[in-house]
Amino acid sequence: MPESKKRKKKPQPEQETIYVNPLKKKWGKVVVMVLVVAFLLGLIATTIVIMYQAVFA
Repeated sequence: MPESKKRKKKPQPEQETIYVNPLKKKWGKVVVMVLVVAFLLGLIATTIVIMYQAVFA
């Protein structure tokens, strides 16, 4: 088909990735603090259990 024309692709605008730092918001700070406290309490509880088993077992 010599008379046909090639289709041109429409130019698509480039999309920038939007990154939002969760520590800049109040809820992000709350979530991080809850995770830190839970980690520390778990660490302390595990240490107490291991010490108890070592002394009384």
